[in-house]
This record gives sequence, structure tokens and C-alpha cells, in this order.
Amino acid sequence: MTTHVYRITQVMISPSPVARIDGVDTNGHEVRLEVERPLAERATPGRLLVLQWSLHDVPAVTEETATTSTSTPTTTATRMEPAVVDQEFMELMARGRRGGAPPTAAQGRSIDSELTTLLGSAGAKGQK
Repeated sequence: MTTHVYRITQVMISPSPVARIDGVDTNGHEVRLEVERPLAERATPGRLLVLQWSLHDVPAVTEETATTSTSTPTTTATRMEPAVVDQEFMELMARGRRGGAPPTAAQGRSIDSELTTLLGSAGAKGQK
């Protein structure tokens, strides 16, 4: 295990969930450490940062250990037919409207009557 002591020179905390702590040791070697924001909130320039670390060999992964892994199985997305997706989309859109499904021309006014109501009827050419 290797231990290094660094004096914190800068702490950069932003709205993101990650913060950066910069430090320098007595030999002038620098360290930049990215940590979760809550962990860096107590760090201030001038305080000491003590790091202990070691290097380890990674055991070789065999086919047997890869297949008998205890990791959580991932779920696979099922592919839906485009017509089914379209139908679900239309149902969702209809739910957002007041009164359910959109009115048809037979149920409500036509687009021409809506425009006439909004813009007024057109007069004869040349009249003001």
C-alpha cells in the first residue's frame, strides 16, 4: 500500500454531481481527483488530502466464470410491430384531449366554419 499526502490547491464544485479536487505534494507532484459532489463539499484549499493506493493483477476471466456470473440478468426489449406502436400512440394522444377522441367532421364544425368564425366572412371583391 502506497500513501501520499497532498495539500489541496483547488476545489471545483459545480451543479453537476461530480466535483474535482486538485492537490500538490512536497515534491511538486500534482493530483486531480474526481469525486461525488457531497464528498468534496468539505474540501478546501490548504487542507490535506491523504491517498492510499495499491496495484493489483486482475484475474483472468474464463468462459466458465463468465457464464456462471452472479450478475443481474439484463432484460431484452421486445420489438413491437409499427401498427401496434401507432395505435398505442393514438390512444395516448386521445387521452390527453378533453372529451376523449378527437371530433370528426360529422360531430363538430368543419375546418371551413372554424376559419370563418375566427376570421369573419369574406366580403365581395373591392368592398371595404
